[in-house]
Amino acid sequence: MNKIKVFSMVVMLVSFTHAWADGAPGKVIGATTADSWLAYKLSSQDGFTFVDLRSLEEYKEGHVPGAVHLDYNDLTEQSLAAIVDKKSRVVFYCSGVNSELAGWASQKALDWGWQNGFVFYYRTGINEWVQSGLSLER
Repeated sequence: MNKIKVFSMVVMLVSFTHAWADGAPGKVIGATTADSWLAYKLSSQDGFTFVDLRSLEEYKEGHVPGAVHLDYNDLTEQSLAAIVDKKSRVVFYCSGVNSELAGWASQKALDWGWQNGFVFYYRTGINEWVQSGLSLER
């Protein structure tokens, strides 16, 4: 019986790891998935903090106007709380659909207690932002 439980847990872990390793997940349960149109609308409203998870070099090359940088390697509950409190809206993004960083960060925020409806997952990221003709801040 214990062997079956262990085997089931290993299969689930491998499946989960594989799903995240293939790039951006289609959605994160509990987070609102945003495309560039919604991200643009949110960026022009007060009360939304955009968090860029790319490297500092990429961030400096251009980012969503007003976004703050938080390297994904430094993402902890404490580092995120220093930027945005758990009752505020946060929008995570990275390079786009070939990167799992924004999905991963969205899931971590939910796990750490950021509320459903307050976590936004900008799945298509900065690549689609640029392709949509939206301006960058440098």
